[in-house]
Amino acid sequence: MKEITAKELKELDPKRFRKEYEAWMEYAVYDDWADWIKEDYEATMRGEGIKVDNFFWDIGYSQSDGASFDGHVVIHEWMEVNSQYAEQYPALYLACKQDGSYVSARTGNRGQYVHFNLNESWWGTDPCGIFGGLNKDTWVELVEDQSGSLDVEAEIRSTCERFMSEMYYKLRDEYEHVTSEEAFIESCDCNGVTFEIEGEECEV
Repeated sequence: MKEITAKELKELDPKRFRKEYEAWMEYAVYDDWADWIKEDYEATMRGEGIKVDNFFWDIGYSQSDGASFDGHVVIHEWMEVNSQYAEQYPALYLACKQDGSYVSARTGNRGQYVHFNLNESWWGTDPCGIFGGLNKDTWVELVEDQSGSLDVEAEIRSTCERFMSEMYYKLRDEYEHVTSEEAFIESCDCNGVTFEIEGEECEV
């Protein structure tokens, strides 16, 4: 009997290698294999004003595959990150900062089919900042006009779609890596796993 490595087994007996590889696949993928991707995207999205509660994904190589999330976006924080909006729509920004307006969101696969629920109470805010001299009715009308000019939902939807599309492909690439034949060979080498064959060579 001869002890050989997984790499040598692949060369000498491809059929047995495939059998051993498929057996390894049953327990090779641990629950935490995607943790670094989740943490990376949670931090990156938070940097753009999007707070993630949960991520979801499905990698089965079909049309229903994708990545999605549940979360919410505090509008004034999102406008601060995207400073052009805070500068262009200052009344809306100040009103959202006062009342904590936010958008709750749940995306479908790859970020598509984003479901929004806009929670705002601008009518309850008061003129402030450079608008402090306005009366209440003029203030509310100004905020509503700026809200109509800036399609908050469409802008946030575009950002969510981009993030979830990127995340899906990164998850898919990582899954393919951790379940690859190369990962199996590396795992065997790291853990000192070898395979017995008869004689000096094995017929294939």
